[in-house]
This record gives sequence, structure tokens and C-alpha cells, in this order.
Amino acid sequence: MSWNRHQIVRLSQERDVLRREFPLFGFFDPRGSTYVAGNWTTNLGNDYTLRVNIPAGYPDECPSTYIVRPSPLLGWKGRRTMESHGSSHEMHTWRTDHPGWVKICTYRPDLWSADHSIVKIIRKGMLWLVAYECHLQDGSPLNRFLMD
Repeated sequence: MSWNRHQIVRLSQERDVLRREFPLFGFFDPRGSTYVAGNWTTNLGNDYTLRVNIPAGYPDECPSTYIVRPSPLLGWKGRRTMESHGSSHEMHTWRTDHPGWVKICTYRPDLWSADHSIVKIIRKGMLWLVAYECHLQDGSPLNRFLMD
């Protein structure tokens, strides 16, 4: 992928903030299919890998966010995978375009703005994981724990 001058400056700034805020996350494949990924351990001690794919139109285009590990990501009582929910407002998921990864909703693409940042996406991904762990406790949909 070829980034223009404006995008290079923006991604450099984002990388600097990411290093300060989330040192366990990093940028990968900066000249190809660029993405940000890292591992996060919740307060319950569970480990997850979060991935944010940076689209060619960034920062004007909304990135896609995934939980890539563990895979499959099982729902309440292991009855179904989170991926199987597809596009679900209740579960704050989108139909995935990467089988085995759960595509989570951090922003609706029609509400995306270049004012948002990768760090903010990661924070929202972490909130999604906290809500997911609440779902595992009692089977409630994630929208019970997340604001729209």
C-alpha cells in the first residue's frame, strides 16, 4: 500500500501515541496491508489479541477491528461462537470477512470521523472485551453493557 504524505504524518503521530498509551501494541506491515495488533489481559486474567486493520483511505475511512485470539471465541456456555452472530446490534458485531476472527463494532462506518484515533479504537475494543466477559457470566447481550 502506498501512503500519501498526509497519511504518513498521521500514522507517525498515531504510532507515537500508541507507544505511550499501549506499549504492547504495534504497527505491522507499514508498506502493505497495514494493521495494529497487540495482546491484552483483562481483569479476569484472560488473554486476547486485538487487531485493527488500517484501510487505504485512513484517516477518512473507518478501520475494521477484530478479536483474533482466542479462536474460536465462544459465547455464553460455549453454545455458539461470537462470530456466528454476524452483524448484530445486540452483540456489537459485524459479519466477519476473516473466518475465525470476530469483527467487532467500535464505530459505525457512517459515523466515523478523522477526529477518531487508533488508540480510541483500541480502548473501545478493550471495552468490548469487558462487556464480552460480562456476557459470559449470564448470557446477556453485549449492548446491555455498552452504550451506543
